[in-house]
Amino acid sequence: MASRIRQNFREECEALINKQINMEFYASYVYMSMSAYFDRDDQAAHGFAAFFKKASDEEREHGEKLIKYQNKRGGKVVFQDVAKPSSMEWGTPLDALEAALELEKTVNQSLLDMHKASDGDAHLCDFIEETFLDEQVESIKEISSWITKMKRCGPGLGYHILDKEIGS
Repeated sequence: MASRIRQNFREECEALINKQINMEFYASYVYMSMSAYFDRDDQAAHGFAAFFKKASDEEREHGEKLIKYQNKRGGKVVFQDVAKPSSMEWGTPLDALEAALELEKTVNQSLLDMHKASDGDAHLCDFIEETFLDEQVESIKEISSWITKMKRCGPGLGYHILDKEIGS
């Protein structure tokens, strides 16, 4: 049965939203993997574990916002399998932050592509801009700043001090 509320909502946009939902849940899964890795006793980087746990929660919330939006517009949410993270071992905190930066840039590009494809759908464009784009740019900047600090301070005591700072 077709939705009675659907108006100016192309199937292409509906499909892109479903793709983005999956991407947000994948990002959440990757960050949860990073959090679990740094929480292990052989890593004991609890600040980084908390940082990545918070990032996981935020990505899951993004997926949930997209689900609500899809339903609000009269679309149908189609869940797909969420791929497992590409790694279970994340190396140093610097390695993990560099992987997180690439992930955030990939998510951001997907949002930009969805925004471009939604040209003519003012409501969807506004939703993407208002809800996601600024936050993505802020996340990319924040992670990049942490990478700069990590490179500046170096491993050992420097990573330990930054672990305390990133977790606060």
